[in-house]
Amino acid sequence: MSTKRFIGTIVAVFFIAQVFAIVIHGFILGADYRPFYGTLLRPMDPAAAGGGSMWMVAFLPLAHLCMAIAFVALFSRWVRPGPEIPQGLRFGVLAWLFGPVPMYLLWFAEQPWPLMLTIKQLVLELFTMVVLGTVTSMLYKPAASNHQL
Repeated sequence: MSTKRFIGTIVAVFFIAQVFAIVIHGFILGADYRPFYGTLLRPMDPAAAGGGSMWMVAFLPLAHLCMAIAFVALFSRWVRPGPEIPQGLRFGVLAWLFGPVPMYLLWFAEQPWPLMLTIKQLVLELFTMVVLGTVTSMLYKPAASNHQL
């Protein structure tokens, strides 16, 4: 894979991850998170107590950029010759098991998150990872002679 295509795939994964995070955590789960602002979650109102920490929101896209780089780099080592979409689906599930599942289960075990919220997070993150895996597999098309194990 060329460096240009590798970087392009990272940009696409980053953009999709950002959009999905905003839609899922900002809109779909927004009402579920509301009771936890100021306790388990930082207050989103700059005027609220502790609102001086709003600059930390910059870590959200940084986290997605780190994830996108690792996601594409790992896929580039994992990919095998064959149909892209099944590989992307499998990789998305594997990435979900490696990343969001342990994170949300640990949070649930350590913090007073409701079980239903944790289930919603896990299901929505599975959808996200499967989409990211599929997009990555469609954009990343290694040359047959350049196959890496």
